[in-house]
Amino acid sequence: MPIQIGGKVNINAPRDQVWAMIFDVETMKGVIGRIPGITLERLEQVDDVTYELTAVVGVAAIKGKYDGRILVLERTPPSYVKIKGEGKGGGNWTSGEVALNLNGTESVTEMAYSGLGNLNGPLASLGQRLVDTVGKQFIDQGAQVLAQEIEQRVAPAAEVHVEAPAPYGFVFQAIVLLVVMGAIIATVVALALQALSR
Repeated sequence: MPIQIGGKVNINAPRDQVWAMIFDVETMKGVIGRIPGITLERLEQVDDVTYELTAVVGVAAIKGKYDGRILVLERTPPSYVKIKGEGKGGGNWTSGEVALNLNGTESVTEMAYSGLGNLNGPLASLGQRLVDTVGKQFIDQGAQVLAQEIEQRVAPAAEVHVEAPAPYGFVFQAIVLLVVMGAIIATVVALALQALSR
């Protein structure tokens, strides 16, 4: 089942600093740590453009472990990156591509993201409308958390010292979002069904 991903978020920081921060591993860990229900267990760089990860996703008593792989397809600093990711867990399989565009002024950067994910397995039978709605909410929340994390790390601008970033750090967040989207959707649907059955 295809899942369309897209949106924009404004970040109160210059584009060069935003570019550096989205490739910073510690920033990505901070972002992932602020999204409820996601715990990043493992993140390894296989080569210059490939990463593997394991994340545990859960809400209440419903939890699952998901394994993912990330591949950087294109990169044009400081304005564009495109990645491909895939993940599996709980009998479900997700894959997708995400493009990130940065445009901005000296003080504000607009981050536009777009892509297409694909969901297979039992979750694919839930229906396009439900999957799209829950998936969009989750992706939008992740983008807002990323903006907040970057703003906290770059403020005040006069004191910011960005060290050489780990290459392709943004892919960590993007693939986690792709990998766990299925788990979040399953959890929300399960909780809704439990509430309706009472």
